[in-house]
Amino acid sequence: MSIISFTTPGEMQTQLAQKFKLARLAQNHSRASAATLTGVPEGTLRAFESSGKISLRQFLMLCHVYGELTQCETLFPDKTPMSMDELLADKPKRQRGRE
Repeated sequence: MSIISFTTPGEMQTQLAQKFKLARLAQNHSRASAATLTGVPEGTLRAFESSGKISLRQFLMLCHVYGELTQCETLFPDKTPMSMDELLADKPKRQRGRE
């Protein structure tokens, strides 16, 4: 199922950075204490909050402390067969690197 989204990746970066900052401030944490808790350097937190740019691993570390890391598991859902016919029809096709 595909849902149309009018949010660009850049806008999503900015939104996530703002949500992180709000979560950090809601817990009354400075960037220094957030850096200690998450293992993400303070300078990286500053850059993330201002530009939205951060590595995936560091973002997941922030989600672990300030968000719901388990929600990341739902980003790329597996299609679960609902019937025996679907199960038999869903034979994985071998893919090659080139088409």
